[in-house]
Amino acid sequence: MAAYQQLHTYLNNHYEGMDPEQLILLLFKGALTRMKLAREGIEEGNIQKKGENLSKVIAIISELNASVDPTMTDESTRFLRGIYTAILTELPKVTLNNDLKTLDRAKAYISRLKEIWETDVMAKKQASLTEIVKNTAPKRSFQPAFNPDRPKTTFQAISV
Repeated sequence: MAAYQQLHTYLNNHYEGMDPEQLILLLFKGALTRMKLAREGIEEGNIQKKGENLSKVIAIISELNASVDPTMTDESTRFLRGIYTAILTELPKVTLNNDLKTLDRAKAYISRLKEIWETDVMAKKQASLTEIVKNTAPKRSFQPAFNPDRPKTTFQAISV
């Protein structure tokens, strides 16, 4: 039981300091990893591997869908909700009939969303942070390490 508590504490601390953008990226990566494992389960005929990983993919996609701001009603947000809903509708069917085409299609959508997230959201955030740091960093002027006009210290004045 102590090991479980230590693992739980570690995971909480690990994710606690992350930005929401980083967490979303981790969800995309986790979904893609689980889809790959589910595909392997289907190909190997391993029902447990397929089922466990498909259920985790469904949970991750549900979390991604829940993370979309419900107050936003623009076209791209509606489209994103539509993709998540379609994936959530289709993935359970993979469990029943081992439909690799449906799994691959869902994987392609999630891969593309991950790519968009990395290039549009994460890259822009990094650029914004770099600009903020650049603009708030103290301005320093160059000062030479050696100044011939500076008086010599006692140690420097002693000649041997």
